[in-house]
Amino acid sequence: MNIPDAHRDPSTLGGAAKATKNALARLLPFFSLPPVGRAGVGVAQPRVTDTESKATRTGPLIAYESLGAPVWSGRDYAAFSREGFMQNAIVYRCVRMISEAAASIPLLLYEGAEELEDHPLLTLLASPSPHQTGTDFLESFIGYLLVSGNSYVEAVALNGELRELYALRPDRMTVLPGPSGWPEGYEYTAAGGSVRFSADVVPGVRPILHMRLFHPLDDHYGMSPIEAAATAIDIHNQASKWNKALLDNAARPSGALVYAAREGRLSPEQFERLKNELQEGFQGAKNAGRPLLLEGGLDWKPLSLTPAELDFVNAKHAAAREIALALGVPPMLLGIPGDNTFSNYQEANRTFWRNTVIPLATRAARSLADWLSPAYGQPLTLLPDLDQVEALAPEREALWTRLEKTSFLTPNEKRGAAGYGPVDGGNQLKFSPPIRSKYSPDQPRDDQGQWTNGDGGGESPQADHSEWPTWNNPNLGPVADKPPPKSLEDILKPEGRYIGERGSNSRIREVTPPEFDQLLGGLLNGAQEVDAPVSYGGKWFSRKDGTIFGLRNSLDYGPTIEVVKPGASGIKDNFKVHRK
Repeated sequence: MNIPDAHRDPSTLGGAAKATKNALARLLPFFSLPPVGRAGVGVAQPRVTDTESKATRTGPLIAYESLGAPVWSGRDYAAFSREGFMQNAIVYRCVRMISEAAASIPLLLYEGAEELEDHPLLTLLASPSPHQTGTDFLESFIGYLLVSGNSYVEAVALNGELRELYALRPDRMTVLPGPSGWPEGYEYTAAGGSVRFSADVVPGVRPILHMRLFHPLDDHYGMSPIEAAATAIDIHNQASKWNKALLDNAARPSGALVYAAREGRLSPEQFERLKNELQEGFQGAKNAGRPLLLEGGLDWKPLSLTPAELDFVNAKHAAAREIALALGVPPMLLGIPGDNTFSNYQEANRTFWRNTVIPLATRAARSLADWLSPAYGQPLTLLPDLDQVEALAPEREALWTRLEKTSFLTPNEKRGAAGYGPVDGGNQLKFSPPIRSKYSPDQPRDDQGQWTNGDGGGESPQADHSEWPTWNNPNLGPVADKPPPKSLEDILKPEGRYIGERGSNSRIREVTPPEFDQLLGGLLNGAQEVDAPVSYGGKWFSRKDGTIFGLRNSLDYGPTIEVVKPGASGIKDNFKVHRK
């Protein structure tokens, strides 16, 4: 271990001891010994000073624990890689699925709310080194994180510009804590040599990005999901080894040859001959199925459980499900039977992307952007382009359908909800052209109190709905050309039954587009536009019989007719009709 000259004492031979003493001396200002307590022992307490500094008070405690020496990981990365990833098919497939899926999502770069389509950071991530593509780099970066719980990236700069990125093996990296207790450098060891990283490669950019998973008992290293599934991995691996050994033993469980003759014992020559015959003639796959020929007095006694007694297959599947759970992969995607949580493969795949891949890809993208953005002098944000994820296509279609039916949002608000930028002229609400009424406050009435057209005729003013675009039905024609208005019961209850497909006791009916258009024409015939009732939207009208009804677009059902004050006693209040 190389000790800085400032820590050496040339007058003594105990240079290492002197360095340790100096390290402790640097920590003593943070503590003071109060008078002896009730137990007779002084307790170190943080010393309160007048000078305030922007630093956590737990830093000295962490530094006191490590004394500034390298903090070695308490886990065996080689065991995780060998026993988990390299020898267990479930772990291998889970890590590959997650890392490949996360690396396949294109990244979008933003400065604030503005997307940057051409930027040096995007060029660097597309080709981080001469030996890797951007997809290969991200797959290694996330794969290391899943296997060890830690992932390290080295930044290489030339002439003050970032040029290359390299994903480093976690088992070769060591965290070097500083006096505050938090990492101030890293040491990479390989082939008997070591390299320390501490100074910024460009102003504001550390040489190493350390991304780690949460660990409740370690201040410097993350916890691998393989560690949480270690027991299940051991069970799964040992079950495979036991099955292989059983096949090597001619698929017969272990047992004993019992010599029950009157003599009671075999001679040494007989014992050796019998043992050699068993090894040569009955062990191994080539001897599977050969009958065992026993001489007089010999009897075979099984000593182990059969695979059926062990419930071997179900135990292995249970271990596989536990491994998949720890890594966040639905067992259905791995072909593991006995898991009926998802009704179909598509739903399982969508859950895998939403709960596992996208959060991990988002975290990795944000970590890279926060680490590298100071090199470009602007705050940058990297986000995965979820529109390119095929598994999420049904969710996007459902979102676009809901937004298309929304009438209270501007086009730019709809685009923002869908993840797109604004467009010119998209900040105005777009309503359907209003239905113009021929009503006038000074319009005269006839002798029966009905509205007239002002020249003595008995024709009632009609609502001009020819430009109502929601219904788009050229067959309605001008209302004045239609027959005299029908009664409300004739319109909503022809032949004594409510229109539509639902039961007669329901207030919500559903009709076909032609039926809806016919119903609309019948209601508008002889109607005039009025103010909408409180808390209601859309266009509202009043009929001669006192019926008040409205036309609106429902977010869930589309075009809707709602009757809130029926003028006929046989019609229910708040009656609704949706168009299919």
